[in-house]
Amino acid sequence: MVELQYFGHSFFKLKGKSGTILIDPIFDTSKTNFEKLKKIPAKKDHFDDISLILLTNEMLEHFDKQAVEEIANKNNAIVVAHDSILNDLKISRNLKTSVLQSNEIFLKGFKIKPVTAHCPQSFCPTGFLIDCEGKKIYHAGVTMLLESFSNIDADVAILPLSSKSMDVVDLVRAAKIIKPKTLIPMQYDIFEKAKHDPNDLKKRISESVLNTETLVLTPGKKFKLS
Repeated sequence: MVELQYFGHSFFKLKGKSGTILIDPIFDTSKTNFEKLKKIPAKKDHFDDISLILLTNEMLEHFDKQAVEEIANKNNAIVVAHDSILNDLKISRNLKTSVLQSNEIFLKGFKIKPVTAHCPQSFCPTGFLIDCEGKKIYHAGVTMLLESFSNIDADVAILPLSSKSMDVVDLVRAAKIIKPKTLIPMQYDIFEKAKHDPNDLKKRISESVLNTETLVLTPGKKFKLS
């Protein structure tokens, strides 16, 4: 069984038989440049048996240095990120794995492929295509609409809906390129003051020719991949 749990913004937990991955973990205690509009239903000391931590960029609303260090050290979890992020972490060298674009990584039962992302505000934006028990999950990180989406083969596409990335129209275009079975919007809820309506996205997708289900998750919600 493969299970996704959403905690808000770009923070997800992916759980399979071989282990558990955290992506962009942040918490109410995390220091950011933005006001949190909603609470994040997670505490860093509640995470046990974490295998990997994937970080999509260095921006504070995605990268809580202290929390990543504590979770990695507590769980002996490997952090997968750009060198500029890894160099900032006070964890053992054997817990660091650097991303190289398009190079697949095999770690703790997961196959992970770093994917190009584009975000002018970030020095090292990265997406991840994760193979977990044959289920392919694409977490796009922070990115604008890209032609390279045509290279993504994913059952589940987790795409950003925010002023730093894509609006509803762009997400519909991205879905038409990727054609995932399930589309999950993210990043519109915790820090984003501009109004981006995920239900409008869901309506547009349902009225299109796509055989894609749009899943709008509230923070804390779990989703089992069938």
